[in-house]
Amino acid sequence: MTPESTDRRDFLVAGAALAAALAAAPKPAAAQAPGGRVTAHVLDLYSGTPANGIRIDLVAIDGGVSRVLKSVITNADGRPPEGPLVTPDGMKTGRYQAVVYVGDYYKRIGAKLPGGYYTKLILEFDIYDPKSPHHLPFQITPWTQSASVLPG
Repeated sequence: MTPESTDRRDFLVAGAALAAALAAAPKPAAAQAPGGRVTAHVLDLYSGTPANGIRIDLVAIDGGVSRVLKSVITNADGRPPEGPLVTPDGMKTGRYQAVVYVGDYYKRIGAKLPGGYYTKLILEFDIYDPKSPHHLPFQITPWTQSASVLPG
């Protein structure tokens, strides 16, 4: 094992610990409102901070046709500043995509991206119950990305 690989592994472990701590932190009041909603949070494990200034598009997919419902830029907390991507009054069953522009973000902050890097993280998900909350946590680095759909 080289010192460089040890440093990278230590850094990623520290980033994962930071992500867990941030995920456990109290959420803003708007994110705790009852009822169906879609919230998002982007953590940059490369810098060890929430991803400030990263673009997220919420796309509805209906019959093979994609339509952008909302486009946001995250704040210093790594969340959309307006609150949920979808609020209870806008929740509908259907198929959606959250598109996170990781390549643009890392270029803007000056990170060196490896060859073959995926420039967008696309998470496709279904809403079956519009009264149920959905949370989209994203963890990103210049080498890998991770995303999931969690209840509330």
